Amino acid sequence: MKEQLDQQTFLEQSTSHLQEMLSSLDHLGSLSLAELPRESTLVAVVDLNRGFAKQGALYSPRTEELLPGAAAFVDRCIAGRYSILPYTDCHTADSPELASYPPHCLMGTEEPLLAPELSRLEAMARPKNSTNAYLADPEPFQAPQVTHVVILGCCTDICIYQLAVTLTAYYNQHNRKVEVIVPVDLVDTYDGPGHPADLCNLMALYSMRQNGVTLVRTID
Repeated sequence: MKEQLDQQTFLEQSTSHLQEMLSSLDHLGSLSLAELPRESTLVAVVDLNRGFAKQGALYSPRTEELLPGAAAFVDRCIAGRYSILPYTDCHTADSPELASYPPHCLMGTEEPLLAPELSRLEAMARPKNSTNAYLADPEPFQAPQVTHVVILGCCTDICIYQLAVTLTAYYNQHNRKVEVIVPVDLVDTYDGPGHPADLCNLMALYSMRQNGVTLVRTID
């Protein structure tokens, strides 16, 4: 009987906490791209490639649905001459990450190529062999002139989360006031066994905000 009560209490508390988190994310403001200084803003586009958005073992329709909005935002960034850093998974056949995930985005296949909607960024694509883009290419983020970093792409609770929280920790460590921004309508994660997308997305966004990341509903 006590165990049943404990489970019921846990479920009630969990539901209450989830409602709290959802409510806190319901009232996010929007941000105008014009508010971000062109000379000191970086835009990181993470893993919007064919292996996640078009085909393969880790393809997700939720990621594919990000492409129109991401492409429109990238167009505005290009028109405004903002610095764009496109990152894409590109794994070697012996990558240790493949012990945790099915083989995906293998070097020499089409999967590491950016999705066709973002093909204009292909020449700038930066390969990464782990879930954290910062570890593949830290120098742009460390540049002294950087004051804002915008991050979009997939997956919210893995690659987006790791990059965003790594950056806030790095800037905190060095006493730098750099705003890390995640537009919640331009990130998502995948749905699968043991990985409910809506819950994982919500938990990651909430945790990012707790760690100093600025969440916005959209960037106009």
